[in-house]
Amino acid sequence: MSTKRGWLVALALGALMTGCASTGTQVSASSDSYKTLAKSQQAWCSTFGNTCTCAIDGMKTTCSLVYACVSSGNCRTAAQ
Repeated sequence: MSTKRGWLVALALGALMTGCASTGTQVSASSDSYKTLAKSQQAWCSTFGNTCTCAIDGMKTTCSLVYACVSSGNCRTAAQ
């Protein structure tokens, strides 16, 4: 039973890892909602900076928020 659970956990973690934006991804948001969410994460990012390696309109944020923004069609990769 524990082997089955281990495989399920590994599968879930693998799905999460492949579903995230890669570290350092910079995007530009067309939605004020995602800009507001990125702004609200600034306190979190100042405390736990290692978890905020992506950015929305120059604001450091979590890569999962960037992935959600891109997936919803509200963000595009920023020009470097």
